[in-house]
Amino acid sequence: MNPKEFIKKRLQFLASKFSEAKIRYEYRENTHSHIIEIIPLNLYENNEDYLLEETRIEDEFEELFPTENIIFISENSLTEIKSPEFELGYSDFIFESETSCIEFEFLGVSEEVDPISVDYLAIAA
Repeated sequence: MNPKEFIKKRLQFLASKFSEAKIRYEYRENTHSHIIEIIPLNLYENNEDYLLEETRIEDEFEELFPTENIIFISENSLTEIKSPEFELGYSDFIFESETSCIEFEFLGVSEEVDPISVDYLAIAA
């Protein structure tokens, strides 16, 4: 089992045990760092069971993969996930700073225009 497989398996377990957790993972090759974001922050602050599980994951990872780094972060961390390789516990909508950011997937382009959808537009002169 490689480090990414190990982490994914353990994070799937965390997500099933702590259903309120939202988890994102990113690997940074330049530092050999596996960054794991767990939110909400109160999992760190108020949940001893969670802290024990995180410690077990860290200890086992460091024993199996001594040349790699594992880093757990949460909200307001100076380290941020920029390009997650996988996410657990997130819906299709991602909310940041109280504004919604909706991701779209385009499956094709149509040559037709629906004129009904532009009837409500007003032109200012």
